[in-house]
Amino acid sequence: MKRILYLSICLLGCVIFSCTDNFESINTNPNGIEQENVKLSSRFHQPMVSIYCNYQNMNYEYQLQQNLNGDLWSGYLALPSPLGTYNNSNYSMNDGWNENAFRIGMLYVMKPISVILESTEELDYVSTAKILRVAALHRVSDIYGPLPYSKAMQGGDSVPYDDQETLYKTFLQELEESVNDLTTFIDTHPAAQSNRMAEFDVINNGDNILWLRFANSLRLRLAMRIVKVDPALAKATAEAAVNHKYGVLTSIDKNIEVVDPNLQNPLNEIAYAYNDIRMDASMICMLRGYNDPRLPKYATPVGWYQSGGSSVDIHDANGNMTGSIGEYIGIRQGLIIADGTHYVMYSNINMPTTSRYTDQNGGQNQITNALPIMKVAEVYFLRAEGALRGWNMGGSAQQLYEEGIKVSFDDYGISNQEYMDYINNDTGVSADYIDPYDPTNNIAGIDKATVKWNESLSQEEKLHKIINQKWLAMFPEGQEAWSEFRRTGYPKLFPAVNNFSNGDIPEGEFPKRLRFPRNDRNSNTAEVEKARSMLKGDDHEGTRLWWDVEGGNF
Repeated sequence: MKRILYLSICLLGCVIFSCTDNFESINTNPNGIEQENVKLSSRFHQPMVSIYCNYQNMNYEYQLQQNLNGDLWSGYLALPSPLGTYNNSNYSMNDGWNENAFRIGMLYVMKPISVILESTEELDYVSTAKILRVAALHRVSDIYGPLPYSKAMQGGDSVPYDDQETLYKTFLQELEESVNDLTTFIDTHPAAQSNRMAEFDVINNGDNILWLRFANSLRLRLAMRIVKVDPALAKATAEAAVNHKYGVLTSIDKNIEVVDPNLQNPLNEIAYAYNDIRMDASMICMLRGYNDPRLPKYATPVGWYQSGGSSVDIHDANGNMTGSIGEYIGIRQGLIIADGTHYVMYSNINMPTTSRYTDQNGGQNQITNALPIMKVAEVYFLRAEGALRGWNMGGSAQQLYEEGIKVSFDDYGISNQEYMDYINNDTGVSADYIDPYDPTNNIAGIDKATVKWNESLSQEEKLHKIINQKWLAMFPEGQEAWSEFRRTGYPKLFPAVNNFSNGDIPEGEFPKRLRFPRNDRNSNTAEVEKARSMLKGDDHEGTRLWWDVEGGNF
């Protein structure tokens, strides 16, 4: 209750102050900022930890930025407590929650990056800054659509939005420029100088080749996002990224994640201190149906956290025992939860305590809950889809698909025998969902794609397999999972039990975007009105983004 009250006070503060102060801040001309008194390196920290927001351990900011939208609508996580009863889970959208991703993108990323780019022409600094900006702002665009970008931070009484097609082409151009410039820097500087960012780089520890591969991997991700609306640009971009001199992320690289001893993963606080999140039914049923050995790596059994390992039972509304510790049970989206004591017992997210990567001295990194931005496994599945489309991805669709699964299993120390059993599973499909507390929420498994590759299947059926396994491997990064679910329609997720969108989101469908932020609607009214004309429909959560095209994928 204290946590909910605190969150309400924070949201109230945003309502009171945001309509004037926030717009001035996001539209400040960086040329007017005194830069000489601030060490350039210190400007990088805020945007680095705000892609997946955890700036100064303000865990509730991540909760508002991603956890209460992308993490829910991806099918990864669900709410076990009321949080206002009518909320984003059941499509009664909360404006106070839903503007935070925009605010963080503008204030915590766009603003400091603008200062960096005005302060230096050093190729490594400039390239890294631009990669960071694209890594963060493409996520914000994938939430809202059009954004202030090309004219942001230039001062004035208003700031125009760029349409999403323009944004994506700008993102790809900036990534290409950064790849070219960083390649030049690496090729012309001694190794000792090429890692001078190590003192402040909490993502790649000053490894410029890793930054370059991350940039190419982002190019591959964004290329695939636009494959339905600009297939020629998608193909050319993807092939250029994969076949670049330094290439994309592979199994010899680490996952791209924030590793900072001063930060914890905000999901840890949200799940275990706030008790505001649990595992989604779609994720648990997919893992169970595939007999996936990652299940205990991703989730805890029923009642594990509350019991400390003792036996805990779930009772239905009539008091009958219907579930107990040892089982894995998720929660369906869209429930009206009056009393959180029932669903808080369901499977929680399992939070590991260390990173598997080693530090520079060869010792084990004891960083608690590193923050993932892009997993290497995702890149293999992107390449698998590209190969399926006939692109030059350095391997066949099957080879890259199976390697993506292997890399994900290796992340969690899963044995080779378990991997072989998994990729040869040609019968497992999503399990049925049984809600021990309220059987009216029960639903038969929807997704029927199996794991084992079958060359005789149609292109669409093969893509279904690739996306399902990518979705499983990317956990818990729900923002990207939500985007790929919207693009492809895979995996097949359980629909929300209740839909209170007043018809904006059709029954059985899922949110496609968030409406433009309330603060900008109030303070940048004329430009927001222009931005609305850039959409495919009305400014609400049922309108598809530019790259989100209804229909088949091939």
